[in-house]
Amino acid sequence: MENITATTMADTEIMLINNPLFGGNVQDLVSHELAHSWFGDLVTCKNWGELWLNEGFATFMEAAYREKAQGRRAYIFKILGDAEQFKASDAVTQKRHGLFNRNGADTSSLFDIPFTTYNKGGAVLHTLREQISNDAFWRGVNIYLNRHKYANVETPDLRKAMEEASGNDLGWFFDQWVYGLGYPKIQIKRSYVPSSRTLTLTVTQTQKHEKFSPSAFRIPLDLEIQTARGTTAEKIEITSRTQTFKFKLNARPTKLVVDKDEKVPIKDVKILPLGR
Repeated sequence: MENITATTMADTEIMLINNPLFGGNVQDLVSHELAHSWFGDLVTCKNWGELWLNEGFATFMEAAYREKAQGRRAYIFKILGDAEQFKASDAVTQKRHGLFNRNGADTSSLFDIPFTTYNKGGAVLHTLREQISNDAFWRGVNIYLNRHKYANVETPDLRKAMEEASGNDLGWFFDQWVYGLGYPKIQIKRSYVPSSRTLTLTVTQTQKHEKFSPSAFRIPLDLEIQTARGTTAEKIEITSRTQTFKFKLNARPTKLVVDKDEKVPIKDVKILPLGR
């Protein structure tokens, strides 16, 4: 149960609410705590291990409010900030866990180092929204809230609502992003053959294989391949540790842009120099 009336702010924060450098912090705090009226009060996580259902959603709604009030750019800025904070924390924390925390009885891992439960939770919900479409995502949220109002919830309840709304099996998504640890680290090797105008991308996932995580993340990615004659948009889906993709181009590639719209913000991408 969340006590949304307990939110307090220092006088200095209130005075700075219209300052573009600091106002976002106040807006985020208010939107986060208001979101708990639904995610935490109307529906409440069944146990500490499921806390991300409260806090991940409330963190996501900080970004959703920014999108409504300030536009898509402000939304993506917030999502990327959350993703970067999670990655920085994940690299150094000694109490790593998935969004579903199998060590939920140890509440210090939930609140002392909150970047998984809060920041990763919000960024993963953004990725889910991009995966199943905006309309399906919000239909799923409505199904989830209405079906379980005034009751306790677990992650499978959210998964079922999103599957019903989208018509998709999302077991793979929840396995890697909710129950698993870590995040994908991608290296892309490029080679181009002028005679056939063929670009070959060798994509390798370099992250350590960890317990409870898949050997390879499943990652749909949008690519933008630029040449002197224009830009080509392509879509790939990574499903194994190493994969090769080939593209016919109209000229030698000059630039490769991966996930331009940041549909999968929790990732690292290293693009190697173009070779032959």
